[in-house]
Amino acid sequence: MNTIVPKGYKKTKVGVIPEDWEVVSLNDAVLFLDHKRKPLKDEDRQKIQGQYPYYGASGIIDYINDYIFDEELILIGEDGANIIDRSSRLVFLVNGKYWVNNHAHVLKSKQNFNNYFLCEYLESLRYDKYNTGIAQPKLNKEIISNISIVKPPLKEQEKIAEILITWDEAITKQEELIKAKELQKKD
Repeated sequence: MNTIVPKGYKKTKVGVIPEDWEVVSLNDAVLFLDHKRKPLKDEDRQKIQGQYPYYGASGIIDYINDYIFDEELILIGEDGANIIDRSSRLVFLVNGKYWVNNHAHVLKSKQNFNNYFLCEYLESLRYDKYNTGIAQPKLNKEIISNISIVKPPLKEQEKIAEILITWDEAITKQEELIKAKELQKKD
């Protein structure tokens, strides 16, 4: 089927986008910092409980007294059923001091990428087609490095991120109101 491309737009492998936007690979958009992550066994974590988040494939799984990272980075779950069934977020924007185990890819945005925009773009993707696992779903670094990413000019990314943040805040407030109403009904 032929897609009619409006003036000022172009057809790309990710769809029709404005002419001044680019399509790049994830590898062109980020640095992979996977070599810095370190897994800790449950029994080892029990001995060093603390205030710093310990991240795995599905977000925070514990708190320990040490950290590896102290900057805003993007985490993508590397393995687990969530890659296919998407029952929760797979991509997280993390900031502050934290530790990451070997079940999440650690990404640092390159210049001209807004972290929030990139995180939300990555979260919006379907990852089942990038799955390399058989018994256990897995996102192999070499495969996901080639994911196509849209790259609007930085100012547009910032505006898109601002809109998404506003919507996220509104959704969170709405969820809080719903929970408060439910608690009132129970009383």
